[in-house]
Amino acid sequence: MFRKTVILIITLFFMALIIFTAVMFLKNEETLYTHEDVELSIDKPTFITLGEAQTETDGNATTMVYPLTFLTLSVGSLSITEETLPNGDVFLFDTAENTGWMPFTFSMNRSGMADAEVTRWNEEPMLQQEEATFGTDATRNPFGVIRSADTETLQGNIYVSRGLSLGNGERVQELRHEIYDFPIEEGVMEKSLWLPPKHQSESWMLISSEALFDSADTETEWAQFANANRRAQFNWLTPDGPRQKMALTDDLRTELAYTIPEQAESAYPEWFEETSSRFFESMEQYLAK
Repeated sequence: MFRKTVILIITLFFMALIIFTAVMFLKNEETLYTHEDVELSIDKPTFITLGEAQTETDGNATTMVYPLTFLTLSVGSLSITEETLPNGDVFLFDTAENTGWMPFTFSMNRSGMADAEVTRWNEEPMLQQEEATFGTDATRNPFGVIRSADTETLQGNIYVSRGLSLGNGERVQELRHEIYDFPIEEGVMEKSLWLPPKHQSESWMLISSEALFDSADTETEWAQFANANRRAQFNWLTPDGPRQKMALTDDLRTELAYTIPEQAESAYPEWFEETSSRFFESMEQYLAK
């Protein structure tokens, strides 16, 4: 009896190991979105199936929601939202939700970057600003600007968070991890992450057929200003609006809690008035929707 039990345990262990290996390391890639020379694909575990998308349209925004399943069991969803601004620029948002019981890895990849020029916005150390009201905003500047043959793209970071209800019942997102540097190899930029159970990841990019800044100096000055003035701009963007660090309360979970402000105030209008740069115009239009 003891021998049979040991054999059963060993068999179950190796079966679990095989399943874990398949889920975590055997992957396939599927294209999700194309616009001009921007192509976005997902590199995901083979045993996680990307179902047929359900399309929803709300004004100038179109969202494709893909169900994620593992052995026919629902483990979450992936959403791609394309929002066209009045000036013709495009915001592209991707959101992954893990509603299952196991973590999984995946990567949102942008191809066609072999000849692209990349200006990174996170070369300088992040300025940790401790404010009496809001505490520390842990978010960093966006990854940077990608200049390719037909487009200029401002690439945002990845924000991994979980939903929380505070003591007063308010729903917030608790920032668990921010990924702000993406490797670029053989013309492909990889936004890879590990998504724990009951968590979600959010990222974004702004795509323009025009130059985003009137000069390299303006871009540099803005990146430096944004690093030093955290509440004058927004890093964590979503289809529903920007997430911003909320004020501290007696609930310790507000140390890393973010909400979408009812009235988003920023320095974008002033910078647009002074420079006429496309980026500030697009951010104004995004916030005004």
